[in-house]
Amino acid sequence: MLNFKSYLIELIEQDLLEDFLLEAKDIPTKVGGASNNTKGVLHELLVGYHLQGGKHMENHHLINEAGKRESPKLAHDRLKSQIHQEDYKKIYNRAKSAADDIKRKLEKDHPDHLISHVHHTSKPGDTEKETGVKASQKDDSSDIYVHTRNHKTGEMKANGYSMKVSDKASKNIPSSSLGMESSGSAARVLFKKHQDAIKNMHPDLAAVSNKDKRKEWADKNPEHHAKIKSLNKTFLASVASAQAHELNQKLKGGNHQEVISHIRELLHAHKTPAEASGKATFHKHTTYETAKGTQHNHSKPGHDYEHMLSDKDAHKHIEVKSSGISAHFYYKGKKFASQSHKFDSQSDPLSTLKSAGKAV
Repeated sequence: MLNFKSYLIELIEQDLLEDFLLEAKDIPTKVGGASNNTKGVLHELLVGYHLQGGKHMENHHLINEAGKRESPKLAHDRLKSQIHQEDYKKIYNRAKSAADDIKRKLEKDHPDHLISHVHHTSKPGDTEKETGVKASQKDDSSDIYVHTRNHKTGEMKANGYSMKVSDKASKNIPSSSLGMESSGSAARVLFKKHQDAIKNMHPDLAAVSNKDKRKEWADKNPEHHAKIKSLNKTFLASVASAQAHELNQKLKGGNHQEVISHIRELLHAHKTPAEASGKATFHKHTTYETAKGTQHNHSKPGHDYEHMLSDKDAHKHIEVKSSGISAHFYYKGKKFASQSHKFDSQSDPLSTLKSAGKAV
């Protein structure tokens, strides 16, 4: 069983500490108050802006909180006005660095090509407008499409980018958010047993069906809530352990393709429809911060893991181990992916179970 210090280390390693430390309300206009969502959207908008040499993207439009259409420029201006100038400056410079990194990679991948235009692809159907290939946002999670033209031949290339940004010092940002069904066949049984135990301990809580009311109960009963959180740790570890055992049994018992499919889902390790048809490329671009400053990582999920996932002897070379709240995936002894189990909310004593997958 994990002690509290080990549990926090596990959360930090899996980028889940923010989920554990909920209820801290950001003040957007204060330094450091910009939300992760605001930083993420501004990053996308400003990377496109810098890729076009200081011109905002066009054609595709965002829908703001009020349900109204607004261009990328208007969305940028609105979000900029809601945060502190120092936060915006950091976001702006970080996006400029990301754009420069993408440009360098494009120049290497597509010699003689220059950027023609960049579009923001934030809504269902946007990527189809870019590539002519129908795809859901899950099938093609590109936040922007960068189109390049060969200045000698006129050939055009469409390049989709899923943009990730983090203040943390790790390039391994979760690439998937999954429901309970992805936590193994034992998860639902274990979850019911866990919740039944909590309800038996606290009948007054069992009668509360509203999430906000349950949060109020937790605020009024901090000692009880602390005990529930302790039980949560044990439960999450049991889910990770059961899942690792089940996946290893499938690898050994002839159901290894189920494990391969599961790993693809965790890492989004599949080609986009446009990529599969040769109409576009797809990339995951991650920007993060270390003591040395802004760093970038460029990956191609539909290609990077194929030597493992398409290995005819994958069932012999892949192994799953559990540690704390996570199941870790190894290929020939080297860890390459993790799935962390967590609750949708730590402030709700009867929260639902979900998980997050990422490369390591």
